[in-house]
Amino acid sequence: MGVNRFTPANIGGNKFTIPLYQRLFEWEEKQVVQLMQDLYNSFLDNKENPYYIGVLTVFKDKTQNKFSLVDGQQRFTVLMLLGVVLEWEDFLQLSNELRLTFFARKKDEAYLKAKAENVETKDYINVKMDMAIVTIQSFLKKEVEEKNLEGYTKYIKEQTTFFISELPQDYSSIELNRYFEAMNEAGKGLENHEILKVQLLKKLKEEDFDRCTKIWNAVSQMDKCLVRQKEDEIKDRYIKRIFETFEEPHKALEDATTDPQKSELKIRAIKATKEKPKDNARNREEGALLDFQEFLLIVLDITLGEDVSIGFDKNKLLSTFEQLEKQQEKIKPFFDNLLIYRLLFDYCIIRTTSLDGRTTTYTLNYSDNTDQPKQALIHYQSMLYVSTAYNIWLIPLMKKFHEVFINDKLKDFEFLNFQKTWDNERHKGDIRLNYGSINRYWFWRLDYYLWERREEFFKDEAKKKIANQYIFRPNRSIEHVAPQTPKSESTIKLNDDILHKFGNLSMISAGQNSSLKNESYEVKKAHITSFVNGSVGGSIESLKLLKIFESKTWNEAEVKKHHNDMIDILIASFEDKDTKENLEKIKHTDNHA
Repeated sequence: MGVNRFTPANIGGNKFTIPLYQRLFEWEEKQVVQLMQDLYNSFLDNKENPYYIGVLTVFKDKTQNKFSLVDGQQRFTVLMLLGVVLEWEDFLQLSNELRLTFFARKKDEAYLKAKAENVETKDYINVKMDMAIVTIQSFLKKEVEEKNLEGYTKYIKEQTTFFISELPQDYSSIELNRYFEAMNEAGKGLENHEILKVQLLKKLKEEDFDRCTKIWNAVSQMDKCLVRQKEDEIKDRYIKRIFETFEEPHKALEDATTDPQKSELKIRAIKATKEKPKDNARNREEGALLDFQEFLLIVLDITLGEDVSIGFDKNKLLSTFEQLEKQQEKIKPFFDNLLIYRLLFDYCIIRTTSLDGRTTTYTLNYSDNTDQPKQALIHYQSMLYVSTAYNIWLIPLMKKFHEVFINDKLKDFEFLNFQKTWDNERHKGDIRLNYGSINRYWFWRLDYYLWERREEFFKDEAKKKIANQYIFRPNRSIEHVAPQTPKSESTIKLNDDILHKFGNLSMISAGQNSSLKNESYEVKKAHITSFVNGSVGGSIESLKLLKIFESKTWNEAEVKKHHNDMIDILIASFEDKDTKENLEKIKHTDNHA
């Protein structure tokens, strides 16, 4: 990198632009005052000493012949505002063009230009910049002695020193992306998806720029649904919106603006009312299963098609998207897909919700003729959510919904059956359920089918109620029911063959695992019993565990019986003959070691 020293007085013909991914000027009054005071102290100490404000990291934009400010936009904006107050005409503009411009933020650029030309601004005011200008004027008037004013302002222009550190012009897009990612990891405040937005928009035709910007802005707010939430009409609104999007993507953006609160795709503005909000409305927190960067990777994979394989590490977002930039003809379809699949995502994929900020449940916008299939959908998806990488299950599900909507077959679509069939197909083959080789998925899958058949498996009313309210939660660890090394007295001793079988295993939270680890069956059962009868608070960790503690004791015979009973439930959940046979082989028999 070449490093050069500059001041406002000797900046020459260098021009700068602030990319869209950079935040606009955000300094508060105290920061402006601090800079002015530091400059004044330096001036009073020694008028010949430079005052260093740091390094501007830039990349030369060859198309505009400007430096794109990668880092340092806050400091350079302050210099522009000092130039406005101190009337540095030669610094502020070159050939009637601002020395500092803003990519796709024309209102802010127009505001700064008006200030540079001392023209009154009525239509738009940048509040932060306006505050800084007033603060600088106030400091000069109130804090600087009149005898020092001329020398001080001359000092600011001639001795406020910065360095321009230019990234090599032969940087490839890969090297630039790596640099941006490194800056982000170093806490420089760059958001990879904001950088990506600029890179993709620059490759579009001018007539597509505005619409694609609106799509990105609307879609990026993942925690709020694009379609207004109103239970009695939500299905019709989603279906209408999704069909419009398939036919002509611009139709779904007719009333959209870059302000997500004003967009038709967003929750409409709430009218003023004197009525106090209801507790459940005020405290309800909703969220998407994915953050925006993960969603971008999902849509990228769908857009590129099955012939291209991508990674799903959001920390490598920029380098992953280089595959799209190499296929520029797919960039516009990618933006269309952002909107299409975001609508599908909001409609057919569960969302998290919490009324107290601690207890998480799941909701679903998709509606069927009865409540039972919808509740089963929620449970099956939440089982996949906690057990399976997001890209593995979401991509096929969303692609299937896309196909169903395009072919207008929603009324005939058996959503739950599709999820189960897809999931079953994934898990055909060799199945291992012993400790050390078992995947946690099998515990969650078993819990789903225990929940689905809860009327059959939980006769006790208290336990049936618990099963009804069961919620799938992540971050569970596998624990032996009869422990490997008991730390309290226990009459139960199992040989290693039985000890590590599926029948003697369960999943519990890390917290419970820590508190109950190596406790005897009797102690663990007492804990679960206290929860079931309501004498202690909390939630059930596993329906399999609830079944286990129906047993009065936990000996070898009970472990074998539970082992076989649970595998029978898994066998019944599959239709594939080979999978059923593989599971049958895992069951314990008298001759089975």
